[in-house]
Amino acid sequence: MAKTKYENYSKEQLIAKLEKLEKKGYGLVWEDKPEKIADRCEKELPVLVEDKKKEIKKDPEKPTHFIFEGDNYHTLYTLNFTHKKGIDVIYIDPPYNTGKTDKAGKTDFRYNDRFIKKEDRFRHSTWLSFMNKRLRLAKNLLKDTGIIAISIDDNEVFNLKLLCDKIFGELNHIGTVPTIMNLKGNQDQFGFAGTHEYTLFYAKVKSKATILEFDVEEDSDDLWSNDEKGPYKKGRGILADGKEKYREDREQMYFPLLIKDDKVSLIQEEEHSKIYDKNTDTFDDDFVKLLIEKYKNKGFEVVLPINSKNELLRWTWGYDHKFQTHIKDVIVTRTKNGITLNKKQRPKLGNLPSKKPKSVLYRPEYSSGNGTNQLKEILGYEAFNNPKPIELIKDILFLTGKKDAIILDFFAGSGTTGQAVIELNKMDEGQRQCILCTNNENNICEEVTYPRLQRVINGYNDVRGIPANLKYFKTDYVPIVLTDNDKRNLVAKSTELLCIA
Repeated sequence: MAKTKYENYSKEQLIAKLEKLEKKGYGLVWEDKPEKIADRCEKELPVLVEDKKKEIKKDPEKPTHFIFEGDNYHTLYTLNFTHKKGIDVIYIDPPYNTGKTDKAGKTDFRYNDRFIKKEDRFRHSTWLSFMNKRLRLAKNLLKDTGIIAISIDDNEVFNLKLLCDKIFGELNHIGTVPTIMNLKGNQDQFGFAGTHEYTLFYAKVKSKATILEFDVEEDSDDLWSNDEKGPYKKGRGILADGKEKYREDREQMYFPLLIKDDKVSLIQEEEHSKIYDKNTDTFDDDFVKLLIEKYKNKGFEVVLPINSKNELLRWTWGYDHKFQTHIKDVIVTRTKNGITLNKKQRPKLGNLPSKKPKSVLYRPEYSSGNGTNQLKEILGYEAFNNPKPIELIKDILFLTGKKDAIILDFFAGSGTTGQAVIELNKMDEGQRQCILCTNNENNICEEVTYPRLQRVINGYNDVRGIPANLKYFKTDYVPIVLTDNDKRNLVAKSTELLCIA
């Protein structure tokens, strides 16, 4: 009978373990699977060794990107020495654990040198154990302002959501966003023609994280105008709705607004103070009627916060501060039902109009076939099955990171993330730095990931290169029990780690 990790537990330790499991009322439970690479990292010191022959130097003023060849558990373990709390954005496209086999009998998910097939009764538990180890190491790498984005499909999306809730915290969940990859739909699927995958977004600390907005394209449906402050479009109405919308809920926010030539102005401060009496907790509706009559005689249209049911409501802005400073940011719209008032929504990206990303990611450029064609154009042959399209990764990285972000992809595959970072830097003169981690199964790192970035930097076919710098490292180990020779070896290899840091 196979030994278990509980064999050497005392009776008290086993009882404590059972009590802990019984207390766990809600959440994801799986059997933790031992993993060779994780065990080895506990017994030997993992390091990275540079392959100088693969170094690319194009422009000393541009960032240096890294490729780490080896198991990503190893590289994540190592990065915790060099980049702990130093990563701005993590994007990963892990194995989807479909269990489907290809012509060679291989699946998309390999664990301890064994491909996990669909009929494996522990398939989900094995995948969760694999992801749990890596995501916990990855969390330590994120800055407090950092964000992680993960691509996944139906096979593991709900397990992954619960796992990420456990690791990053449910309150740090930003969104589980359907991502349209095939608008026509996969006709081979049962029942429904599948059109989408998912992208999960989590923050290290949600209150400190930022999701940017997309630039508005020229053919966008969003209608933008300009005033002396710059571009704006119609935002939400300033008439309160939802909870606490009535005038009794915010007494000082009930008063008439004056309109002339489609410009909004305020009544006098002394007039505002007479509408509600704090001492008697009453509104002087007769005085309001006199105000309306007074300003109508002066040629103003007078608007009170009243809805279609003639309920007396309030404005979302207060008289003393918001209206005083933003009175010119109110849009007057005339409809058959009267006048509506909306605030001007300003862009968050300097002078460029922008729009908040929707809870579904879709552009025609996200088609999964585009990723295959883009890689084929660079390398000259179909080197990888369904790599992510470049525009999808660029959009995800744009939304989640700054122009000088350090970006990590520890399931780098064909290197789409690396190309996306280099192209984004060219587009907005950014200084983003990319760290790619991938194993070399089927020579993918040496024959796909590296050549792809090499050609993006140096140029290919008739496409001009994009100046950038690249370093290539391989994983290695040093024994914990060190001989004099081992110590010299460790010092030499540690120097390279310090250079990476």
